[in-house]
Amino acid sequence: MPVNSASAADELAKGQWNDAYRLDGHANLWGDPPVPYVVNAAKLFADHSAFVVLDLPCGDGRNLPPLAQAATVVLGGDTSLNAMGIARTVVAKAAADNVVFHETDVFATGLPDDSVDGIFCWDLLGHLTEPEKALQELHRVCRPGGHIVANMWTMGDCQVADPGMVAIGPKEYRDHADFYCKFYDRPDLDAYLAACGLSDEVSAVEQLRWMEPPHAGYRPYFHEHESLAFTLRKRSR
Repeated sequence: MPVNSASAADELAKGQWNDAYRLDGHANLWGDPPVPYVVNAAKLFADHSAFVVLDLPCGDGRNLPPLAQAATVVLGGDTSLNAMGIARTVVAKAAADNVVFHETDVFATGLPDDSVDGIFCWDLLGHLTEPEKALQELHRVCRPGGHIVANMWTMGDCQVADPGMVAIGPKEYRDHADFYCKFYDRPDLDAYLAACGLSDEVSAVEQLRWMEPPHAGYRPYFHEHESLAFTLRKRSR
């Protein structure tokens, strides 16, 4: 089983994210509403009779209840034990008893080849300095005929104008919490997927805009996101 390793920057970010989920007086970091596009992903997985779906990173669990309705088993994967502790409360409240938590790294999930039917990977790849390795690992564990649904932020996303954002390169920033952020237009996304060797598995790309409520301690105001959501369907052998 091939194993990738994170860059030094991506490895450091794991601890930073775990600390970000140590909340003072708040139930969770991102708020209760799931991201709107998870409904599309859940329908896609259900329409293709997904048995096992992986939500990576699951964070504090806001996307797990919709996904739990789309598959027999949902793996909630994250490197943050703090996040998964909060997510357990979220799924218990939703009575989503088919969710199993799995401490895992997107660069080396520890899952067998071709072991999951669907993958939802939201708001992660843009934080990584080596996103090619991450997507290739997700592709490895996805079964032939299965789907990967993920996103990349665009320069129209609210984060670009956030207080404390510092440009460090073309479309690259460090945010106020010192997390790496990279933004993509459609040619950038096409180049990324080509670098991953997955251009011929793209089944959909959509540009999305949606509003989100404040995130306590991270982005404490209403804000509008913009992303390119993309779907891959793994080729059958």
